[in-house]
Order: sequence, then structure tokens, then C-alpha cells
Amino acid sequence: MAAERVFKWRDDIVDGRGRTPSLTDKAYERIRERIVERSLEPGHAFTEAELARHLEMSKTPVREALARLQMEGFVQAIPRRGYMVTPLHMSAIRDLFAFRALVDGEAAALAAAHISARQSGELEELLEASALTPPQMKPDACEIARMIRIDNAFHEVIAIASGNERLHRCIVGVLREFERFYHIEASHPEFYGPDFIGHADVYRSIVEGSAEAARKTMHAHLESSRRVLIKGITEGPSDTSGQSAWL
Repeated sequence: MAAERVFKWRDDIVDGRGRTPSLTDKAYERIRERIVERSLEPGHAFTEAELARHLEMSKTPVREALARLQMEGFVQAIPRRGYMVTPLHMSAIRDLFAFRALVDGEAAALAAAHISARQSGELEELLEASALTPPQMKPDACEIARMIRIDNAFHEVIAIASGNERLHRCIVGVLREFERFYHIEASHPEFYGPDFIGHADVYRSIVEGSAEAARKTMHAHLESSRRVLIKGITEGPSDTSGQSAWL
């Protein structure tokens, strides 16, 4: 059975199952989007009532959405006070990239042996879509959202091409978590600079068919990403109001 796609990059608006999102689903997506885009900064404290008022929604779907986000690690409950957007710790970044090296590296190695012509063609399409990104020092939120969709889809195609369903599910979860960091990374001038090992490098290593070369290139790609992200954090966010949340 073919793995079910999570990141439908060609049309991310239409739900293929035809299900109408519930109020909780809508609240979840809106809150999560604000956290990912950093309009709700790491360390920002708020109450359920404040957020419901801001979203112009009732408390019940907001409460249920916050419970989901708490399970996923995006927010923390503060007893008798409300919630806080989970701060981003350097140790968490280190752990995330170490884990990505394991799972994405293995997926690339397996994909080098198993990738189909259709999957290879989709990676080429994603590279072409990436090339349409206008050269600008600091892309806006809409452009970064588009870049995230392309990045997620690229890594998911590789995960599916690995032929390992459990690995695919694991990588999808990691990609969702990584979206919090992507805005910081993509806003840095060195993102996809001349020394950045990017998707084109990963693609070439996979289609050449060497498992170890594909693994090594994926590791180099993730190291490029980690290096730029750390620079983005240590040089400070664009809005100094959130600096105290970087721990």
C-alpha cells in the first residue's frame, strides 16, 4: 500500500478527504501558525480568554486546541496563570538536529536504492518550485510559508522513497516540529548562500544511487541548516521583545 501523503504541496488548501475542519481544528491551525511565524514569540505568556478574544472564537475550541499544542510541545500550561509559548532552548535544537541526522540520513540512503522515476520527477518539480523564490534578503511571512511547504514536501518524498513506513511517519513529525525554526533560518542572509548544501545537492546524491553518499550529503545539508539557524538565534530575532525567551 502506498504511503499516505501528509504535505500536499501542489494544493495545500483542499482537504483530499473532503472533511470540513472543526472549530477546534481551525483554532489549532491559527494558534500554531502564530507560533511558527513568531507573532506569538517563545516565552510569551497568555490566558485562554485573551487568546479566544484575539481569535474571535469561543473558549471551548481554543481550550481543546491548546491541549493539542501542549501535547506537541508548542505551549506549556502555567498553573493558575494560563499558558506560555514554549521557549526554544539550544539543547532542544541540538537534539532535534542530531535526531534528524539519524532519520533523514537513513531515509536518503534507502531512497538512493529504492527511489522510483515518479518520485525522482517530483523532487525535480520541487527544485523548480524552489527556484521561483525571489532573491531577497528577508522573505516575508507568505513567502516563508511557501518555502516551508516545499521543504516539507521534498523531505517527505525522500522519506516515502525509502520504503520504510515508520521512518516516513517519524520524519513527518520532525518536519512539523521544525517549522518553528524555519522562519528564523530563512530570514538569515546566509540561508542558501554559496556555502549552503541544499536540496539540489541532496537530490543529485540520491539519484546517483550511492547510499553512503546520499547519507553524507543529507548530513551536510542538515549541518548547513543548523549553522544558519544558530547564527539567526545568536544574532537575535528581528523583534527584540522576544529576546528573553531564547534560552
